[in-house]
Amino acid sequence: MEELQRKEGGAEDPLSELIRKSLTRSSIFRNRDVLRADYIPGNLPHRWEHVRRLGEILAPSLRGTRPSNVFIYGKTGTGKTAVVKHVFKRFEEEAVKLNLPLKFVYVNCRVAGTEYRVLSELCAALGVKVPFTGLSKAEVMNRFRSALHRSEVLMVTCLDEIDHLVKSSGDESLYQLTRINEGSPGGQMSIVGVSNDLMFKEMLDPRVLSSLSEEEIVFHPYTAVELVDILSERANVAFNEGVVSDGVIQLCAALAAAEHGDARRALDLLRVAAELAEREGAERVEERHVRAAFGVIEQGRIYEALSTLPLH
Repeated sequence: MEELQRKEGGAEDPLSELIRKSLTRSSIFRNRDVLRADYIPGNLPHRWEHVRRLGEILAPSLRGTRPSNVFIYGKTGTGKTAVVKHVFKRFEEEAVKLNLPLKFVYVNCRVAGTEYRVLSELCAALGVKVPFTGLSKAEVMNRFRSALHRSEVLMVTCLDEIDHLVKSSGDESLYQLTRINEGSPGGQMSIVGVSNDLMFKEMLDPRVLSSLSEEEIVFHPYTAVELVDILSERANVAFNEGVVSDGVIQLCAALAAAEHGDARRALDLLRVAAELAEREGAERVEERHVRAAFGVIEQGRIYEALSTLPLH
């Protein structure tokens, strides 16, 4: 065992002390996951009006009527995905309770990556198996259309980051999806499109735009005051008592609001600042940790931007 704890040349394994401290030191965090971007809170400060608006548009689905398609847009970190997932979750619970033939399906087009994968996820929601590769997009679309028309299901589908799909593959598949209800004797589908690109609509064929944008919801960037409310609520759950001061939360909010009111950015700042404080053995998160976290995150963004540029 001692041999495993030693590196070449007789020096101690640098991880031994780190592991010992990690196991014995009390953590700053109570629940770290609360500060991650994919966490969906039960409460959505300053977004209840948007929740109500989306709920009103989708409410006919609970009565068995196909709701209008919705196009949601706003900058990154303005709560679009959180609102959609919150409404879908609540409506799905009601659908199960009332035994309604109603499905709420969420697909992130950037994560799926290609039209093929987006369509295969839609097929999977109806129980249709599609091989990982090997079929044409037209065949996968036909399988999805046939399965939907055979069913009695009303399917409400969120295509998040829909702009990524159109930029990489064009809008032909989106056009077909907006027309998929035509001639259907059974199942129907409504689309909730979500985009971070405010200029995305200009890329769409007018026929696609008129079908997709039957209803629109715009998400404005958060103000510094609104970000303080969001961070305060998350911090109460994420950290042990007395670890984070109001000044730290206000600094995170101010730095994020100075860019474009990105709540995800503010949460990342607070989380990374706390991680830096924890690594150095501090008992509290201080403003210097926030400024250090800002530098760490900024370096990552610059590297990511440069790494995607062409060689010249």
